Amino acid sequence: MIKVDTRITVHDKEFCFKKDWKNYCVSNVVPEQTDPLRVYNFELMKKYGDGFFYLIFELPNIGVLNHIYQTKEEYRKSVHLRSEQKKLFESKNISYDVSEPYEIHDSVLTKDQYYDLHTADLIPLDIKINVDSFLLEIERYNDNFFRWGDKYKEYPRYAIPLINLNGRLDNDPEPACYPLDRWDFLQTGLEDNAENFTNFLFNMSHFEKNNDILFETDFKKHTEVMNLKSLEVLEPIKKYMIRSCIFKWHSMGHLVPHFDTWHPTKWLRLWGTTHPEKMKLRYKVGDNGYVENKLTNKFEKYAPAQGVQAGRLYLHDSLKWHDAFAFDDNVYHFFIALNVDSYKTIEELKIN
Repeated sequence: MIKVDTRITVHDKEFCFKKDWKNYCVSNVVPEQTDPLRVYNFELMKKYGDGFFYLIFELPNIGVLNHIYQTKEEYRKSVHLRSEQKKLFESKNISYDVSEPYEIHDSVLTKDQYYDLHTADLIPLDIKINVDSFLLEIERYNDNFFRWGDKYKEYPRYAIPLINLNGRLDNDPEPACYPLDRWDFLQTGLEDNAENFTNFLFNMSHFEKNNDILFETDFKKHTEVMNLKSLEVLEPIKKYMIRSCIFKWHSMGHLVPHFDTWHPTKWLRLWGTTHPEKMKLRYKVGDNGYVENKLTNKFEKYAPAQGVQAGRLYLHDSLKWHDAFAFDDNVYHFFIALNVDSYKTIEELKIN
């Protein structure tokens, strides 16, 4: 892949948030529907994934455009368009500094690759954990489960890491047992409010090499829980596993509507449960329903996954909006992430 970075400085202006900087540039220089470079890049975003083209905002007045092209030819077609855009910005006394193009070699899946693999919301794999054996073995770790994250502690949600940063079970706190966007935001020290969180969330990319931000792929160390005899069936995927946990929920434990993956993605997600009769995993199936999505401020329609087998692992389309909840106690989930080198193996493990 070919990457080019463009650093744009709006002189004599100050902005608090990325959206304000972007709105100023769109309104005054480069309308979305007519600017040739933006139109060209939008077409590639539709084809490959939005995340190949992203903006990083630096206080108080700098935006860095990051454009990643799949081929040299696609990059070459952008060069003249970028040169013309540069003239527009500089005519408004806005600095526009373009880097030399350079190659990057991140392992990612494009839209086509992702959907070639994810042909349904939940696809059974030829991996099945013996639930009775697992329940007996996991008892020895009852005292090693963490609360899931730092919010909503009134709901009984616990987790123990299979794969974390150092292989230990005594980390306190344990980032592997947090929603990662929440963990990363807390490390910034910013005031904990919705506006700051949203601005942080949409001002990051897994293509950025920032040691302060953790992504699924940063978690690579196996904990001793991986040595359970009942988990030996994970052998075909063990070398691909990244941040992974076992959840334990009691009645009312749940996750609200959310998604865990975006285009392009650097990971795949697997899911399974010990007690499908005691919980539901649901996917969004429509815009008009009774499930409140607090992120979109809409009421949406969700439908539960059908035919889930106890102990079976499934390829889970976590790019799709979904929620989950337990209506009984001692419900375990297998929450497993894999790097994209697992693609061929997962394809072979799918049960058609």
